[in-house]
Amino acid sequence: MRTILTCFSLLLALSGISYGAGDVTVHLAGGAAPLKLSGVERLADLVTQPALAQSWWPGAVIAEPNASAVAQRRHRALLQRLAALASENPGETGAAFEQLRRQLADMRITGRLRVNLDPDWVRVHAENNLPLDGHYTLWAGAQPASVTLLGLTSAPGKKVWVPGRSVDAYLDGISRLRGAERSYAWVIYPDGRTLKAPIAYWNHRHIEPTPGSLIFIGFADALFSSARDGLNEQILYSLTHRIPD
Repeated sequence: MRTILTCFSLLLALSGISYGAGDVTVHLAGGAAPLKLSGVERLADLVTQPALAQSWWPGAVIAEPNASAVAQRRHRALLQRLAALASENPGETGAAFEQLRRQLADMRITGRLRVNLDPDWVRVHAENNLPLDGHYTLWAGAQPASVTLLGLTSAPGKKVWVPGRSVDAYLDGISRLRGAERSYAWVIYPDGRTLKAPIAYWNHRHIEPTPGSLIFIGFADALFSSARDGLNEQILYSLTHRIPD
């Protein structure tokens, strides 16, 4: 947590802003017009707004423009890399790269700040009641009722979340595309955490995704040459900086 707070403070310092009060644009689920909040001095002043009382905080995302510019630039580079790999590889391998590129192209990316937005946590832990200055955007909404499968799978998309169901159970009956990892899947939790979940018969562990999680089937290590190293990590970066639905 100390590292997260340091990074947050560093972002403010790099922007050349002194602590004061921030302006926040709030996007609520359901298509309502964004809320415009001015003079928000600290994080607690934001997350305790009456209009946000019904928000599901584990899935909320707050961002600022400088971080968003970096995240969006990295995402564009990823899409370009996938397009190049799709054109360089014939047949099923190239088709797998292209399918993944299309999935990721539909996502909106922002410069997510890794801070705990839960109002109780912010109030109880004074060190997490961070000062806000400059311009921010917050996305908040109700708890979702689904998880989303994506990556090298034959059936990407939303699946109904079931309490107690493990990652491998969400993948039952779903085939994988050429080059896919078959022993692990990555879980991206709504708060931005990631976990590499063992899903094969020989390494299985019972790991439950929470509502709103992504289950990502990435590329197997055997697929990679030096030109493709780090591709899964590059994809995971974009997935952790995704604007929630």
